[in-house]
Amino acid sequence: MKYTVATVAVTIALLTSCNNGPSERAALASVQQSFSSQVAPPAPAGPADYIVDAVSVGTPTAGRLIDITWKDQSGKTVRLSEYAKGKVVFLNFWATWCPPCRREIPDIVELSREMSNDLVVIGISLDDGSDAKAKVIKFAMDKGITYINIVPSATFSTKAIAEAYSVIAPINAIPTTFIFDRNGNHKQTIIGANTKSYFADAVKKAM
Repeated sequence: MKYTVATVAVTIALLTSCNNGPSERAALASVQQSFSSQVAPPAPAGPADYIVDAVSVGTPTAGRLIDITWKDQSGKTVRLSEYAKGKVVFLNFWATWCPPCRREIPDIVELSREMSNDLVVIGISLDDGSDAKAKVIKFAMDKGITYINIVPSATFSTKAIAEAYSVIAPINAIPTTFIFDRNGNHKQTIIGANTKSYFADAVKKAM
């Protein structure tokens, strides 16, 4: 991120003045807009923007959150450990072809919205094939999913993520959900579909 000395000086002068005139306010808005556009990519606009490409998975460690890296719609590389810092993590392995997975998704969507201050929900889609991403995007739009879902990319399969997490508990069936506390410690594995109230109780125990 590059800013000239003059830009910084203008920003400081404008921010410390309580009685800015129209020209000063216009200049301040311009500087703020420039700063904001360079700090972070735009927020997701809809369900399709929450579908991201798998990049890598960290070294498996029993009892601990294993880092996952993905690339978002803006092309930015994101690490799970940074994205979920300070929050409980709800990691859900699923697929669009799995009926129990499909049944529990609406409850997970509600959970992610209602507990967003304390919880990060991440879906790991085990769909495969060249149209895997398209399937997940369509499903996400149909169900109004507004939490990150990682799909296989041309260079990395989400099945490798499932294999890494098998060090914590074998993923022999889906849906399988792992819950980690704010410090990345594994607290619970939930095998099979469940309800929002059950999930909420499990998350609260991990807080």
